Amino acid sequence: MGNVIEMKLRPSDVVLDRVYNPAQSEDLGGATPAQLAEACGLIPDFFCQACLMASPLTLDAIASGMDDAYQFGGFNAYPYKGTVDDHNGTYQSEHDEDEALAPLARYIFEGFECFVYEYGIAAIRDRATRETKISRFD
Repeated sequence: MGNVIEMKLRPSDVVLDRVYNPAQSEDLGGATPAQLAEACGLIPDFFCQACLMASPLTLDAIASGMDDAYQFGGFNAYPYKGTVDDHNGTYQSEHDEDEALAPLARYIFEGFECFVYEYGIAAIRDRATRETKISRFD
């Protein structure tokens, strides 16, 4: 069967809108979309599953759903402090000595977005209220 094409699709590939390197950071070294998707790991899948399973769809429900999918902490057990820039999604830790991190990707589901950064750091945000939760999913 020489004309069979095998495609590997994850639910997050179909359900979520995405933008790779939304801050257009040169620090990412010209990584391709495929490389950035690989660097995001399972975080987009956790976000997708949490969004699809949440009822009602709220930031807290998404955070809990992602924590349940991850099973090793997350937003509720180990919240990070810091800010996510409204313009380009850059994450700045509460510790001034830490460098700001440009997002590898931004994933969007309805009124919510998920930014994924290096080191397994993720931020989810309600686009209407700007409420944001940050943690690490390594």
